[in-house]
Amino acid sequence: MHELNNNNQLDPLNRSRRTDPIQQIRSKRISQGILVMLFAVSTLSLVNFLVGEGVVVIALLFTIVFLLLSLLLLYKGHPQTAAALTVFVIFVCVAQAMWAGAGLRSSALMGYPAVLLFAMIMLGKRTFYMALAAMLLYMPFLLFATQNGWRTGLEDATSYRWLADYGLILIAAAFIIRVLTSDLLALLDALHVQMDDATQSKLRAEHMANHDNLTGLPNRRMAEHYFHELLQQSQKEQAGVGLVFVDVDNFKTFNDSHGHDLGDELLRHLGQTISSQLRRSDRLVRIAGDEFLIMLSNISKGKDVEVILEKIRRAVASPVTIKQATLVPALSMGIALAPAHGHDFRELVTKADHAMYQAKAAGRNRYHFFCPT
Repeated sequence: MHELNNNNQLDPLNRSRRTDPIQQIRSKRISQGILVMLFAVSTLSLVNFLVGEGVVVIALLFTIVFLLLSLLLLYKGHPQTAAALTVFVIFVCVAQAMWAGAGLRSSALMGYPAVLLFAMIMLGKRTFYMALAAMLLYMPFLLFATQNGWRTGLEDATSYRWLADYGLILIAAAFIIRVLTSDLLALLDALHVQMDDATQSKLRAEHMANHDNLTGLPNRRMAEHYFHELLQQSQKEQAGVGLVFVDVDNFKTFNDSHGHDLGDELLRHLGQTISSQLRRSDRLVRIAGDEFLIMLSNISKGKDVEVILEKIRRAVASPVTIKQATLVPALSMGIALAPAHGHDFRELVTKADHAMYQAKAAGRNRYHFFCPT
């Protein structure tokens, strides 16, 4: 004897997949940043090639290779790795320009706030602080290298005053970028939450409109859609669709004697039991009250329907206990076949309904194929 299982049908909201719009924007910006860098570095490579700076050209070619690798990683679905590699490449470019140029007074340092902005928005606080610390460590090293003759720069001063001046400017710029981007990211996160809530609400509303609240099954509104979908698929296999109109025998008597609450529990039990006997490609819909509609795909002959309905009859006939009331449910089922009995959904449902009444007239607890006579 089986106890009633009250688990609801799977909610399709749990299976829905949604793309993160914020991540889409970030990936787009990363791609744009890489492409801009590629254009700039490629232009510099051409200029240096024309003026005979072979060593610089080789360094720029390596930069192009790493930027192309970043672009490949982005298209392969690794935006974080692509953004991190891009930040590293830009940092190296700025550091190299400062080393070969005017050191701490190099105009290349003006581009570093853009590196911090890119790091903060695309990768977050941790990468932002790492990039800032790397530049603040590189600046005294650059000055030390100049004073000790490791490099010959274009600047005319090597005083630590320049380190303080440009270091403070960089820290101030970093602070402004940090504050502004934090606010921007907070607003984007809040917007994302609101968008997600709105999407969830929309999906819940659609689910409620297309599904039965009691059993969780698709409702009559979805039935015709399922029928045309199954018919189209079955015709590709040169087969048809079986429509089975199901009515619970003596349900009104049970409802009147035991109450509507137990009647609702019985309908939920029958919905779960019938569903468990169907194939993955079949559909079960609750029409109204104690009436269900089964749609069977890839039906070649009446025998295909009989095999499935016999399984359903045996499963439903097992005694079930609902709140200390034990009963043996029974079903009367009428069958119409498409295209044998027609192609119009409503007409086929009517024919299956007539066949179901013929099954009831023949003694209930059985199924009957539609017969024109």
